[in-house]
Order: sequence, then C-alpha cells, then structure tokens
Amino acid sequence: MDKVLITGPLIGDSVSRLAGHFRVQYSRNEVMNQAAFSQAVTDAWGIVTMTSLSVDRHIIDSSPRLKVISNLGVGCDNIDVSYAQSKGIIVTNTPDVLSESTAEMGMGLLLATSRRVIEGDRMVKAGDFSGWEIDLLLGSELNGKTLGILGCGRIGQSIARMAGGFEMQVLYCNRSRLPTEVEARLHLSAVDFDGLLEKSDFLVITAPLNKESHHLFDLKTFERMKASAILINIGRGPVIKEVDLIAALETNLIAGVALDVLETPPSVAEQLKERTNVTLTPHLGSATTEARSAMSDLVIDAVLDVHQGRVPNYVVG
Repeated sequence: MDKVLITGPLIGDSVSRLAGHFRVQYSRNEVMNQAAFSQAVTDAWGIVTMTSLSVDRHIIDSSPRLKVISNLGVGCDNIDVSYAQSKGIIVTNTPDVLSESTAEMGMGLLLATSRRVIEGDRMVKAGDFSGWEIDLLLGSELNGKTLGILGCGRIGQSIARMAGGFEMQVLYCNRSRLPTEVEARLHLSAVDFDGLLEKSDFLVITAPLNKESHHLFDLKTFERMKASAILINIGRGPVIKEVDLIAALETNLIAGVALDVLETPPSVAEQLKERTNVTLTPHLGSATTEARSAMSDLVIDAVLDVHQGRVPNYVVG
C-alpha cells in the first residue's frame, strides 16, 4: 500500500476514511518538527502537512513517490509550489471553510485593540480597578470610521461585510479590482496602497506572503499611516517587518497593533510583549471547531480524490 504521512493532529475522524486505501503514518498528538518530517516523508505517496513545516525542493527531491501535498490552511508559502508542480505533484489547500472564522478573528482583534479590552482584563485581574472613572482606558469607536483591507479575497470580503454592521467606510487594495457587483454589494471602494495607508483608521492585512508582500510594512510604510491608526495582521507574519513595527510604536507613528501571525513564530520580540497597545494571539484565525473540522475533512478529501483519479476541489496554482 502507498503511504500517506499526516504531519499533525486533525479534528474529528476524517483520517479513518484513509483505512483500506493507504498505509497511514499519523502524528496524532503534535505537529512533527522539521527533522522528523524530513525523515518520515521519503517514502510517502501523499502528505497532509501543516503550514509550519517547509516542503521545499530538498523535501520534494527526497520523496520520489510523492503525488499529492495537501496543505492544512490557505497560504502555501511553506511549499515550493512551482517546483512540486514541475514534478507532477498536485498541491491543494483549504480555502472557503475558514473564511468566516478568520474574518471573525480579525473583527475580534479590531474590537479588542480599539476598545483596550486586554488592558482592561489585566487591570481587573491584577486588582488595579478601583471604580469607574470618566477617562479610564478610553478607546476608539468603529462606527463611522474608515477600515482598510489589504488583500480582499474571501476573508477580506467577509470582513467587509461584517464591518458594514458597524457602519464603517470600507476601502480595499488588491492585486486586481473586484467585480463592480461585489463592490456594490459590500459597499467597497478600491484605492491604491498609498490611499489605503493614508485614509485608514483601521487597517487589516489578509494578503498572502510573496516577494511583493514580504516586509511590505516597514518604517516608510508606517510613516504614511495615520498616527491614530490601528493595524491588524491576520494574514502572514513576514508581511510586517517587526523591527520597524517596534520603532513605529515607540515613536507613536501608529496607535496600536494586533498580530495573530508573527514574523518568525513562535518567537516574540520582548518589545512587543511589553507594550500595552499590542495585542498578540497564537495564530488563532481559523481556530474554531467548525472551521478546523471542515479543514480536516478537506485535506483528506484531496488525498482520496488524487488517489481515485479525480481533480480535488482546491488545487493551488
């Protein structure tokens, strides 16, 4: 039997569907580290991989039987997709099913940061709350403000729809303009990157990581943003140059930031941990039972589809 390597835990019992079709090596309790992955992958026909593991040329070349790489997540910057395709390997991902949960996370971070929820939580738990004060932890309302979205795909469009409930003006910057009917339905206005920076009171990053977006947010970028702006990143960590973000926060170029993704996870700069206007979460964008269960089903679907000669629903590239 061909071998399928599952590099980390999945939700539900979707793995059982591989029984009778494959010999399964399943890291049920934790995500494999890169060294263990490199050793286990050499005889694999299929891989179900987590975005924390690199599937580079070395991994691909060391796996001559490999036919499918099924990625648990949307972003595939952990995979050398073009090289895999040149070897006849199908690469898949899991979009759509996580759009709502990730958009909800973005809005949650937006509210938590703008209304200083984390600061308030820490104050009460530390016993530092002595009673109501008129100027205690004053934040900023979303209502009537301008929200900018960098990368208005499925997740960005879900955020735009949710922002409409707060009566926000929503701008977006995308590689290509959305259809006019989508713009009209979501009350979206297209702007260039400079316009997004200059006009946004809140700016949410949902863009993928590529050569163009790597360190797109550097000191020069922060200098063009409003001093009152709050930045939210639920896309990819390296889109922000963290050393420049720290400098921007220390010099009050922007008002605050919320990061669900980091430049070099899991390490976190001490300067970010120390600041009260920084909200940090451990890559929880799609972390709902509903989304992660659906993602787990999709990665197994893709492996079975390729094995049975069908084209998977979500082929990358």
